Amino acid sequence: MANFLSDLFGGAGNAAQAQQQAMMQGLGASQNNANSALNALQTTTNQALPYFQSNWNTAQGGVSRLEDLLGLNGPAGSQNAQAALATMPGYQFTLGQGNNAINAAAAANGTLGSGNQALALQKYGQGLAQQNYGNYVNQLMPFLNLSSNTAGGIGNLYSNLGANEAGVYNNLNKNELDLISGYGNAQANADIANQGLGQSLLGNGLRAGASLLGTPYSTSPVGATGPVQPKSTSLLSQLASGLAGGIGSLFTFSDERLKEDIEPVGELFDGSKIYRYNYKGDDRTHIGLLAQEVAETKPEAVADFGGFLAVDYGKATDYASELAGFLEDA
Repeated sequence: MANFLSDLFGGAGNAAQAQQQAMMQGLGASQNNANSALNALQTTTNQALPYFQSNWNTAQGGVSRLEDLLGLNGPAGSQNAQAALATMPGYQFTLGQGNNAINAAAAANGTLGSGNQALALQKYGQGLAQQNYGNYVNQLMPFLNLSSNTAGGIGNLYSNLGANEAGVYNNLNKNELDLISGYGNAQANADIANQGLGQSLLGNGLRAGASLLGTPYSTSPVGATGPVQPKSTSLLSQLASGLAGGIGSLFTFSDERLKEDIEPVGELFDGSKIYRYNYKGDDRTHIGLLAQEVAETKPEAVADFGGFLAVDYGKATDYASELAGFLEDA
């Protein structure tokens, strides 16, 4: 019978545990999926990054030379730029060819070694140098664009990685929140189901036509003295006994929490108070003891069934019965 009670009051709890176990398995699967997604994102990023890094390194070489040419890297950078300009492909050949043409012209018109020849050579050299400088700047500008584009590509790569990882974590957090909420709801539903089951058992039992104490309350005859003694022969009293099973005594639900309109109406010979009341959800009146009070003086006469207290009226009233017999004999 104990197993029956466990099944009766624990069925919703077992279902809740199964539901909660499934939720925890779902949570583990969600976490594994999230980890797989994060690893895939990181792998894809790592595979793409070397291409951007290679372009970045190439671009930075050209940008550094452009900075030398613009004087941004100090004297050492300027010297590097001058050396680079002097060794530009075709620069020395063009300069030599131009100078030879000016010298030949000076020889032909008789101005060789004159100031005009020197001025002509100077103007040609300066013009060629400016042209060479402009060509070098134009040649280096693509590296600046490449550097900017590569930096943007690397930034976008990590930005997308971060956004995608954030999306994975957001989905994981949402799944965890839903599962944890469901976990708690499952437990709450189990508690509510068990409470409703207990109330249903009591309410249906009362409506089956029997008192949990064994007899509905009835008015004592005029002139009667002493308390009305509760009986324990009703259908639900027998049901309570059956639910109590292996305890070996006839138990009756008498928990104060199941009752309302409780009023004291007398005492047993041992001073135990007798109350008039009705069970919640049932308007019929009963008399009997309160399990909480019995538990204080005769704990062996009280048992817990599904969270509610029941009383073995035989044990609860045996001392009062002995006193009554002693007074009758006297």
